[in-house]
Amino acid sequence: MAEHQGASRESVVDAARAILVAEGPDAVTMRRLAADLGTSYQVVYSRVGGKPEVLRAVHDAAFDDLTAQVLARGEAPGTDEHLHALTRGYLDFAVASPRLFDVMFGPATGGLTRDAAMRDVERESFRGCWVAAARAWLDVHHPQRPRGSAAPLAWRLWSATHGITVLHLAGHESPAGDPRTDLATVVGLLLADPLARR
Repeated sequence: MAEHQGASRESVVDAARAILVAEGPDAVTMRRLAADLGTSYQVVYSRVGGKPEVLRAVHDAAFDDLTAQVLARGEAPGTDEHLHALTRGYLDFAVASPRLFDVMFGPATGGLTRDAAMRDVERESFRGCWVAAARAWLDVHHPQRPRGSAAPLAWRLWSATHGITVLHLAGHESPAGDPRTDLATVVGLLLADPLARR
């Protein structure tokens, strides 16, 4: 195969993500990436770095994609429907790519260490997805709320959604037999008492 010296950083990350989604993180090797891209190990390394850096780049891009996907839902911010759509989008993202979701939220793998830079990416996604949506909803329904109310509501929405998602991915049947139904129930309960401080 002719060596393709023009392999870009984006193409390396895309190739790594495709391998990871199909086969898991152990299948992402520099040799495999070079072969799939028709280039050399040295070119792959020069674009992104070694395997830990490649997995970090996949992690970061996945959070960008998650944020974009859940924000692309058509419901108007500030509505109950918007929050329900956000939780469904999160579940759909995880179900579509469980191995990718595991790299985003699971234990470190492939030499990857969840350091401060990765946590910054994760926090930015949390703010973009959950805090912004919670603030918009509170602006409509509780405009006179105490300061700092959006982050606690966002955390409850995210942690409930993430918990149901992880349990679903692990094969646990939800009470309703449908995780979307249970998500809707939990979101409804949280919105019934959105300013709880306990």
